[in-house]
Amino acid sequence: MPSPFLRRTVALAATTAAVCALALSSATAASAAIVTDPVRDTPSDSAVSLRPIGTYETGVFDQSAAEIVHAYKNRLFVVNAQAAAVDVLDMSSPTAPTKLYSITGTGVANSLAVRADGLGVIALEDADKTAPGRLVFFDADAAEPTVLGEVTVGALPDMVTISDDGTVAVVANEGEPADDFSVDPEGSVGIVALPAEKAAPTQDAVRTAGF
Repeated sequence: MPSPFLRRTVALAATTAAVCALALSSATAASAAIVTDPVRDTPSDSAVSLRPIGTYETGVFDQSAAEIVHAYKNRLFVVNAQAAAVDVLDMSSPTAPTKLYSITGTGVANSLAVRADGLGVIALEDADKTAPGRLVFFDADAAEPTVLGEVTVGALPDMVTISDDGTVAVVANEGEPADDFSVDPEGSVGIVALPAEKAAPTQDAVRTAGF
């Protein structure tokens, strides 16, 4: 007679196989009916009901043109990776958000964060993803695009955040290889000491965490 451990293992394997089959069936069904329009409402029997009160559309669908969102005061900062930019929206009237301007750069915008005093930072991947990326600092309160400066960090900075006390920015650098693997930079974590005032740090404020 099989041991209890063996019976549990067989049961787990069977359950895993069933889950995989379900996932495969779902994926197959999804591929047969590709959704090409954004979901705008929730089913009537949903446990959570979400209903938009206002929308803003870039006019570009399924190309990362509105990817990461950060709220600050009455503004929304939206990463538009497709345009290597951050779109700044006025949310004074949530039912009718309007675009104020865009903060543009070169490469790919991947992430952003804004400190309580309005010091903003964008993680900007280089056009050559294996090359060092940048953190671009901006004034989130400005009436027009206002870049304060930038620092160089590791390859492909993909996510940036600011500590609760506002003293450091931390960025995850993916270090993704070239498509043909001819170059494969090391992934890293950059730690940047931030000035107390609303200003960009200098390059000597950047450190790379060792593991």
